[in-house]
Amino acid sequence: MIFKSFKLDELKNSNAIFYLFYGENEGQKDDAISGSFLDNFKGEVIKYDEKQILDDKNTFFETCLNESLFEEKKIIIVSRVTSKLFEVIEDLIDKNINNKKIIFNSGVLDKKSKIRNLFEKDKNLICVAFYQENDYSLFKIANDFFKKNNIAISPENINLIVGQCDGDRKNLKNEMDKILNYSFNKNKITQEEILKLINLYENENYFELIDNCLSKNHEKVCKILNNKSFNKNDSIILIRSFLSRLKRLIDLKKLQSKNGNIGETINTFRPPIFWKDKEIVQKQMEIWSSQKIYKLLDEVTMLEVSFKKNYDLSNNIIFDFILSTSNRTNN
Repeated sequence: MIFKSFKLDELKNSNAIFYLFYGENEGQKDDAISGSFLDNFKGEVIKYDEKQILDDKNTFFETCLNESLFEEKKIIIVSRVTSKLFEVIEDLIDKNINNKKIIFNSGVLDKKSKIRNLFEKDKNLICVAFYQENDYSLFKIANDFFKKNNIAISPENINLIVGQCDGDRKNLKNEMDKILNYSFNKNKITQEEILKLINLYENENYFELIDNCLSKNHEKVCKILNNKSFNKNDSIILIRSFLSRLKRLIDLKKLQSKNGNIGETINTFRPPIFWKDKEIVQKQMEIWSSQKIYKLLDEVTMLEVSFKKNYDLSNNIIFDFILSTSNRTNN
């Protein structure tokens, strides 16, 4: 049975035994498991990895099936679940299991996934998708966190932090914890300190390159590529930076379609756009139509596929793409 992630609070009252949590948002999954299952739970929590089960299925089945008169309730959490575990899961759900809740945690599962289809179609099983969150929802989480901990931080600086999190609240939590630990006995934190804590000094090279590419500043793009030092591992980070900027542009275009004014769109956008980036963002919005942004998004996504086939040439591939994109004239 499909269970929507915005109804997670209702899981506390669920009588289901088996749950499938899938998707890339590990932070939201962690929060759901804690909030709906582990908080105030007095029984035993047992954790498995898929490989452990595949190496020793009998022990796993014994853990799930064995029960005694005095046995306490158990929550069993299985991580990194893939299609390799399908037959084990299929066999397990046919068994008579009491006093246990079993949570299978998987990454991205497409619509053809046997495990996903099994959980979606059976009304006795719970299936929840955890997709990447938008920057607005992460901004709200961060803003509430800093208020609760009495840390004075501007919306622009929260935006910097959120921009590093790739739509995953687990990444956000890691960054917030860094800042919380650093700001012990301090009630205010500067942008300089934030940039160092979240390693944005290094990442600014990536965003500067992508921003100038999207604003068609070909000369500046060439200058950055000539003057900055990039290594082979940077290609993936550049792809992530590109995708992040394109997704922001898509959200900006959607907002602009409602109010019609670019300047107002940028000023009211949430999370807020850093003041020094507003001019270049406006130029990007003027250059790129929504249709062209989606087309470019597909092209960037395909680049990552080509990296896997030609990893040694990945930097050349992304640099050539950035150079050609910054010099396009048919938009």
